[in-house]
Amino acid sequence: MSDTSVAGPELAYRATQNAVVRRLCDGYARHDLDAVVSVYTEDVHYEEKTLRWDLHSRDEVRDQLGVWFAATSELTMSSLDSIHAAGRAGVLWRYTGTLHSGHRFDCPGMSQYTFTSDGQISHEIVMWNLADLPERAAKDMGLNPATPYSLFAAWAANGRGTAAARLADDVRA
Repeated sequence: MSDTSVAGPELAYRATQNAVVRRLCDGYARHDLDAVVSVYTEDVHYEEKTLRWDLHSRDEVRDQLGVWFAATSELTMSSLDSIHAAGRAGVLWRYTGTLHSGHRFDCPGMSQYTFTSDGQISHEIVMWNLADLPERAAKDMGLNPATPYSLFAAWAANGRGTAAARLADDVRA
């Protein structure tokens, strides 16, 4: 069904933006980290407000999202609702998953995306509430719900030795 109140160019960018979000959701559903990070530009600016990530490349995004993928046997992202403007979209989403420990989680949040003209994400601001993640799931993922600013205690487990892993070690020390 088409929305007759929406002009042709607006329909086009909505379709492009929705296709990118579908690619994200499909990548999560397939547990395919490469598919997820492929929607981002090489120099993406990825701001994850809850965990205080301020990432500036696709490789940094891969390193950090890799922790979530490594901790889970199942991870899905569902798009619940969205608003669109030329080059931008706000998406309400829900992450669900199963950790290797068997614990399940169901966590809502939202992202604000900025898109390039060819449909890649050049900037994302992610917001969710750490309290929405069950305490046991947070601990299994290496998060300390009492001190979310301590970030992931398990960052070093991804084996990449990123600056974020070193920062997490410094914060814990």
